[in-house]
This record gives sequence, C-alpha cells and structure tokens, in this order.
Amino acid sequence: MARKGDWQGLWWLILSQPLPQAAGAAAHLKLRKWTPRSDADARLADILTGIDPKETIRLGKELFNRTTQKLPGHLGFANPVGFSVRHPIVALDMRGHDLHTSRVVTVDRTGVRSTLYEGPAQHWSLCALDSETVIARREFDSGGYRGDTEIVEYTPGRETVLFHGGGLLDAVVEATATGFVVGTKLSRVAFALAEGEQETLDLAEFGIRRADLFAVDATGTRIAFAEGTRMLITDSRLQPLHDLVVESRLHSEFSFNAITFTEDSIVTYGRGLGLYRWQVIGDRLRGLHSSLHSSPRTFFRLNPVAPWNLLVAEGGNVNYYYDIATLDRCPAPDFLVQAGPDGNDDDLRIPRAIGRFTASAYGRLAVYEGGLATHTRNSVTDFYSTVVQDLEHPLNILAKPVSTLNAADADRVRRHLKPSSGTADTYSLTATERAVLEAAVKACEWAPKVNGS
Repeated sequence: MARKGDWQGLWWLILSQPLPQAAGAAAHLKLRKWTPRSDADARLADILTGIDPKETIRLGKELFNRTTQKLPGHLGFANPVGFSVRHPIVALDMRGHDLHTSRVVTVDRTGVRSTLYEGPAQHWSLCALDSETVIARREFDSGGYRGDTEIVEYTPGRETVLFHGGGLLDAVVEATATGFVVGTKLSRVAFALAEGEQETLDLAEFGIRRADLFAVDATGTRIAFAEGTRMLITDSRLQPLHDLVVESRLHSEFSFNAITFTEDSIVTYGRGLGLYRWQVIGDRLRGLHSSLHSSPRTFFRLNPVAPWNLLVAEGGNVNYYYDIATLDRCPAPDFLVQAGPDGNDDDLRIPRAIGRFTASAYGRLAVYEGGLATHTRNSVTDFYSTVVQDLEHPLNILAKPVSTLNAADADRVRRHLKPSSGTADTYSLTATERAVLEAAVKACEWAPKVNGS
C-alpha cells in the first residue's frame, strides 16, 4: 500500500491491527503525503508513528509469555475448569501421578496456590470461592454407582459433602457473589448457597425442563438459565428477575445450546438462530441482533474475553472468534490461533496447537490446553501443557485492535502505570513496556473518534 501511495488504505489496515503490528505498519505511513480525515485520525497517527516499531513488535511477540504461567504436572490436562467471582483464582482438576488419580488445585496469576484434593474421585464441574475453597461435583468410578454423585466443598485438609444423590447427575456448579449455584439436569431444579443460606428454584414453573445450561454475569449477581426456547434471569439468590420465550417466528426449530454474559448483555448460541445478543431494556429482556450466517457449526461453549474485545466460541474442539460488541467474525490474537487451517486442528506439526480455551464473564484468568508456551517441541510434555493467562495484566491492551481501544482500556492500564499512594504495584514493568503502555493510553483517547475505520 505504501508503494502504491494508498495512504488511506494503509491507515484502515493500521486501525484493524493490535498496537504492536499497527506501530510496525505505521512506520510506512508518510504523514506529509496523507491527509487525515479528522483531527482524531491525525492525533492517533502521531502517537503510532512516535513509537519505536522494532521494540513494540518485539514486545507484542513476548506478550503471551509475559502474561502466562505454564503449570507443572504430568501432561498437565486441566478438565474441568472453574473460576472465582471475587478473586483472580481458577480451580483445576489436574491429572495426578497416574491415570486413576486426580488433583484439585487452585491457581492464581503466579501459579499453583493450593492442592485441596488428591485421590480417585472424578470431578465433572468445579468453581473456586477463593484460593482455599473449591466447590465440585464428583463421582467415583470404582466401587460405586451413578447415584453416588456428590457436591463437595474442598478446603485445606478437609472435604465436606454438601449434597448427594442421583438427581445431581450432570449438574453444573458456578461461583456467585454470595456463594455458589448448582444447576441440575434431571430434576429441573437450581439451588444456591447465598451467604450461608440455601435457596431453591424449580425452573419447571417457567417451562424450563433442565437447569444445567446457565451463566453467571461478571458481578456474580445475576444468573441466566436457558433451555429450549426459554430464558430466565435471576439474582444470585435465585429470585426471578426477567423471563423470555423466544418467538417461533424467529425459527421453527430454535433451541439454546450455549449462553454467556458479556459486559452489557447476554449472548447465546442456538440452532436456527446462530449467535444472538440479548439485553434487559426497561423491565423486559429483548433480542437485539444475530450473526446467524457467521456461525459455521454448532457451538457448545462461549468464552468472553473483554480485555481483548473477543468472544471465543468452541465448536467440536475448534475455536472461532467474534467481536464481542458486534458478533462479527474477527481474527484472533496470534497466541490463540489453532493448528491447521480454519476448522481443522488435526495438524500437530504446527508448533502451537490449542486443545481448549476457557474463560468466563467474571473470569480474571483464562486457561489453555495444548502446546502454547514454546515454538518448538522436543518431547510430548512440551506439547501437552496447561497454561493460565492473567487477563488483568496491563499488557493485554496490546491484543486489541487499535480501532477498538476505549476509555475503559485506558483505565485498566493507567492504574498500573501510576499506582495509588501506598498501593503495591502488582506488575513489574520494564521501561519499554511502560513507554508502549503510555502510548496505548493516549491512543485510547483518540481511537473512538477516528473516521478511518
């Protein structure tokens, strides 16, 4: 584009890239030959061309390693995964010393904090209340029967069975701001422990026949249940707030498959409707828009990552990426690209192949499985790894396209550049990182105002 003198086309390309790549492309922008369409375009161009492109590109390549922890352990598979609402903590069920031993651990941004269980139980759903408390659904595969399903609380040196019975088969547990919620598949009942008190809700009263498809919002105060053509929103004590029946005119064979909260709305995937955004407007839950034609397959999990402006949709062990605001297909950060071409993750010759990516609306961490930490593989353990990424790290701003930067991004970074008096600095930033982040904060002021996108 620079050779052809297509300066406006180059500017559009720059805006669509994360800041490290944008700085590299901006080095080819001739400000004397290009006429910006607005003062905001001119100001933003000055910021991007004023950054050292080589150092910024190098920093972009180091972003994944600077914001992640690779966990030790045999093959490192983490399944299931559960997050905490109030703390940057994730609970993992990691393989133990042999195939018949599981370990329940909590992990923060620095690595493993606590090992709360090691034994023969199989765990199917987890959530963390804090670094020393995990709620789990477990079963035993020998000497028992399917009716021995338990909801258990793990704390250091102790386990407490909270509930048990066949009705808990395939139940899902999630943390809330007041405790945790359990959604059952077979009994159509959800129950929660909220500030020490048990609350119960029979979803059959709202036409919902199973309670295991639900999501908790970023504050931990709202829960959205979905099944068939129906959705119900409650508070963390399971008090109903809003309900919805999807009109049959949307599609005659519609059914919810996946649900999550984003910062300001609910996003669902349903057969016949694709990805769809819902918001509470006034006192009603309303549908806003769909991206039916951009959904290439059935999605089973939706993982929102607000710091990257990204929604990661999992369908058949292949991830697809969407703009969290528009639900348009978009490219992923380099470290999220799977092995093989789009829709095919079977080519293990590619150095970094993702087996799974997990995040949540309230998750301040993300979890990966696969060969993500290194560009070369010398052994099986180099490929099979579990990686925890800190989504609160200020360098995450470098994963967002420049055109999507906004004041909220600046606020997330600014507090780490100038910590409040008496507040410990969580992250140790190099001089280069500080310089690039300061430029990113300035870019956040002008990016929402540009006319080039």
